[in-house]
Amino acid sequence: MNSELRYGCVFCITGREESVAVSLEAQNPGLRVTFVSLLKWHTVEGIRNTEIRNIFPGYVYFKTGLYEPPDLQYIQDSVRLLETTKRSWILSGMDAWFAQWIFENHGMIGFSKAKLVDDLIEFIEGPLYDLKMKGCLKK
Repeated sequence: MNSELRYGCVFCITGREESVAVSLEAQNPGLRVTFVSLLKWHTVEGIRNTEIRNIFPGYVYFKTGLYEPPDLQYIQDSVRLLETTKRSWILSGMDAWFAQWIFENHGMIGFSKAKLVDDLIEFIEGPLYDLKMKGCLKK
């Protein structure tokens, strides 16, 4: 993880993630914001398309080089800054890894690519591959 960046999360009114993200960036120079979307297949009447869904409604992640959290006083529809069990707004451990990974993937959890090797599925690209490389999935 980049030691110069700190990651945090704002809880907001469900369905208002995009407007909260825009307001956070506009009112906090240097702050970068995203929320988590999932790219998935959707089939209607035999026609297969992709769709994008927000999979963590009410949560907006941010990254900053500052030690102070963003000011939520004038962010309409924000509820509160989430804190860790140590009462810190700065995410750590797997939470920080996940936030960094989400930013690296522009807020999108896309499709995983895999191949069959000796009757086993081997992930070669995408979110499941990343989790395997982090040690979160068994071989």
